[in-house]
Amino acid sequence: MIWKFIIFLVRKLDPEIAHQISLIALKLGLHPRLKRIEIPVKINNLNFFNFLGVAAGFDKNAQVIEKIHYLNFGLAEIGTITPLPQYGNPKPRIFRLEKDQAIINRNGFNNLGMAQAIKKLKHYRKKFPVGSDFVLGVNIGPNKDSNNRFQDYEILSRGLSEFADYLTINISSPNTPNLRDFHEIENLEKVLISVKNGIAKSKNMELYLPIFLKISPDINEHNLNLIIETANKNNISGLIVSNTTVDRYKYLHPDNLHEDGGLSGKPLFKKSTTFLAIANKIIKHRKYNLYLIAAGGVLDAKSAYAKILCGAHLVQLYSSMTFDGPLIADKILKGLLQLMNRDNISSITDVRGLVDNPDAAMKIANNGLINNLQT
Repeated sequence: MIWKFIIFLVRKLDPEIAHQISLIALKLGLHPRLKRIEIPVKINNLNFFNFLGVAAGFDKNAQVIEKIHYLNFGLAEIGTITPLPQYGNPKPRIFRLEKDQAIINRNGFNNLGMAQAIKKLKHYRKKFPVGSDFVLGVNIGPNKDSNNRFQDYEILSRGLSEFADYLTINISSPNTPNLRDFHEIENLEKVLISVKNGIAKSKNMELYLPIFLKISPDINEHNLNLIIETANKNNISGLIVSNTTVDRYKYLHPDNLHEDGGLSGKPLFKKSTTFLAIANKIIKHRKYNLYLIAAGGVLDAKSAYAKILCGAHLVQLYSSMTFDGPLIADKILKGLLQLMNRDNISSITDVRGLVDNPDAAMKIANNGLINNLQT
């Protein structure tokens, strides 16, 4: 298969060049065409034919949305898009940690800007209107040198919301200076007001548009409590848990660990999943109507299952595509169906949020639900 050769080739190249080659291959149609696997999920007015999605960062400029359909993902998130084109941080800015199945990036919202994204989205939506069964999220963030970042969020939501099935507010990248200050509640309130003002002024003003907050795994539980309270008060649909971490773990191999940026991939799994479980517990305790999208360290069916067991309604991945290639979604979905059959589960909602920590979740994923309950 040509993709086996492409994966072998790109793993030998600089990660950013490899990513561009992958996008070119998709655009040229050099991708598998897989039989669709349905594991349906519904969130408010959004119907997902399966729960697994491509996280923001893979298709920054909305170049290959239609091609992602063929890879058995149920959703994709484009961006992060900024109002003006932005080069990002100096290269090299992406580093593979091969032995740890991890990536460090300090891209800095490199993208072609909102105007170019709108051109691509207009073309895509002619064939696949808003509400199609492949769900598209649009991830937005401010320009690094913006004089008014709140205004950036309003400009973006005004210009892009008519093309989105849902909107994601990125307040959590570690690679844009001071962006994580928006986790502070006073700033977050202003961001949410700006986004809502933008939507109200957009062509989408008469429609309900779900909004998600993509948060950092590096905040504390008190801050998480306040963010959840603020999201509920402002009728936000939910949280994406989580973005990359600035933590560096002692057990990792030393290659590239000195590099600044956000760490993603396998080492992020436990931290992001612990954070997910805490968020789910808070939401359940307060009886809030908030949904959780899990990201961070999803490599296989068992890690995806663990995310669901810890409270995820939807699951996103990106880094694992770097190591496993475009068949990763198909592999995860087929594996999850086997796990569901093993545990006699007809819907993932039957086990969503069943446990409150990743260790317990992985024990179920490895040994089975019945075996775990009996021990």
